[in-house]
Amino acid sequence: MAQFTMLDGATTIGGTKLLFEAGSSPKSTRLLFDFGLNYATMGKYFEEFLTPRTSAGLTDYLTTGLLPRLRFYRSDLTALLHEMQPDLAGKPADPCHIDACFITHAHVDHTGSISFLDETIPLYATPVTAAVLRAVEETQYSPGPENGVTDFIVRPNDGANKHGQRQLIDLATPVKSPDSQITAFPVGPSVPVEFPGCWVTAFPVDHSIPGACAYLIEYDGGKLVYTGDLRFHGRIGPVTRDTVSRLAAAHPDVLVIEGTNLRGDDTFAAKEPAFARRFKFGSEPDVEAEQKVEDKAREEVQRARGLVIADFGMKDLDRLMTFQRVAKETGRKLAILPRDAYIVRMAQEAGYQKDYKKEEKIDLQDPDVVLYVKRAGSGTYDKGDIKQDWARSTILRFVGWAPNSLDVAEKKEAVRDVLNGSCPRVVRAAEVTAHQSEYLLTLGYWDVQELCDLHPAPGSLYIHSSAEAFNEEMAWSQDRLAEWLKLTGMDSVHIHASGHAPPEDLFSIVERLAPRHVYPIHTEHAERYVERFGDIVSLVENGRGVTLAR
Repeated sequence: MAQFTMLDGATTIGGTKLLFEAGSSPKSTRLLFDFGLNYATMGKYFEEFLTPRTSAGLTDYLTTGLLPRLRFYRSDLTALLHEMQPDLAGKPADPCHIDACFITHAHVDHTGSISFLDETIPLYATPVTAAVLRAVEETQYSPGPENGVTDFIVRPNDGANKHGQRQLIDLATPVKSPDSQITAFPVGPSVPVEFPGCWVTAFPVDHSIPGACAYLIEYDGGKLVYTGDLRFHGRIGPVTRDTVSRLAAAHPDVLVIEGTNLRGDDTFAAKEPAFARRFKFGSEPDVEAEQKVEDKAREEVQRARGLVIADFGMKDLDRLMTFQRVAKETGRKLAILPRDAYIVRMAQEAGYQKDYKKEEKIDLQDPDVVLYVKRAGSGTYDKGDIKQDWARSTILRFVGWAPNSLDVAEKKEAVRDVLNGSCPRVVRAAEVTAHQSEYLLTLGYWDVQELCDLHPAPGSLYIHSSAEAFNEEMAWSQDRLAEWLKLTGMDSVHIHASGHAPPEDLFSIVERLAPRHVYPIHTEHAERYVERFGDIVSLVENGRGVTLAR
């Protein structure tokens, strides 16, 4: 008989790890859906300078519960655990084999622990999600064991930096279905992936990152829908509506549904001192909230007399597109980091925005989109600071060069010329400082030290356009940001549309799909579903299996 188990993430926002078992036999198909980092557990034991030890492999993660005590981890980390912690190595239970891991989207709370999985477990994701994961992996700088979805450093690391590989498979998507009424965006399910005793199909949804999907699992005796994270009010909200209609037509027996926005009051957001004004969109039904974000941002930028900085999630590419439109409409140049430009290019090559309207696409060829290059190791702007090929190639593409036609030495020399100011599409802090009213600069919280070089003039504006604080750690970060804004005298505003559906939209999904059983996850307020739907809702505990009765 089939069953599923929330290994983590049943009662927290994040850390999602779902195990589906097609039967009770040791040979039955076993699939993971997401394998994320649990921020709540991480914050309970660790902080910025108190982190899990890279040298200890699995030890700190298993001991604190950041990873479930099961035996499906990388062979090198398992061997190291047996050598260094034989008692701990003997405690994990054996869930038998894992046939695959399916990823809903590329946020860390759904993917941040994948690097620990057995390297023989294939990963499945939509082409855009796979592209974003690969791009982020290539552009990150930390060599820790938690960073490496497809490529990881084998432990123990004797200095040779020997790399291991993991297979990441793009879920195939058929030609757009002729019966679809949605023409502006890519819609429709992926080609089903077949395993003994079950089939898995991905359905696209809108979220605050491109490539997100829900999954339909068909097994002997029933059908289960796992929503992942989703919303109706973003730029491709119609895709979510189309997916809900298709899933309703499948008549699922079981619904495993997120509930991020079921939380009660904005306790931590109310404590945030950083933002002079707040505008939050997305709770209104049938409203394209991203357009409201754009309208309000345009209004604020038009009033700004100095530099404008927009702070949002680096993988929220629809939000980047919003600020490109705002920059153009207010007569400013959009300055982005090379990392962000690289993620955009990789996602677009994988199909992101392929079917968007022409005027809605992020245009990296627009001469008013420029690269902002930060100072690095040398303290100046030296070619030696640009060490990775993706960064060199991204810079040269903005100049108009074809980087693939150059060898490594030629790329280094070409980059040196660009960094010395030979191209107006690559700018440094001094250029932005000298012409502040001409730029809208996209920087994140972890780039806030750039304010020391930028010297924001009176009338400058900081736009925070990502989630409000919902835990103590995030509230502390906002305290720090408030001090930076006070130090530089910048005005501030919070303008955001959530990446998650509000309660009424979540409830509408349950009503449309009409399952026999509902299991809320990814929420701290699962009781809201019980209050609305009664006996069909069952609360889930981490580690406790749920039998899927025929």
